[in-house]
Amino acid sequence: MTSYASKEHYLEDQITSFVNAKRVLKKYKNKIADEILPDFRGDRDKVLEGIDKGLKYLEVERKKVKSELNKLQNQLDVFK
Repeated sequence: MTSYASKEHYLEDQITSFVNAKRVLKKYKNKIADEILPDFRGDRDKVLEGIDKGLKYLEVERKKVKSELNKLQNQLDVFK
């Protein structure tokens, strides 16, 4: 289990994690797009659409954490 010096450090690490998760998912999407041939049932398109939705979810969650971090940093700036 990782421990953090502060909530700020935790949030920064989470943002990095979301960015990394998106990078990995994009890599898999490109690999799938190259390896799975289009078909009449639309299997390939369904998989790619699912990945796109996952990428959008990760971006929404990253923005939430980034917003929380910004609020925390603004609060900390008041005390400086």
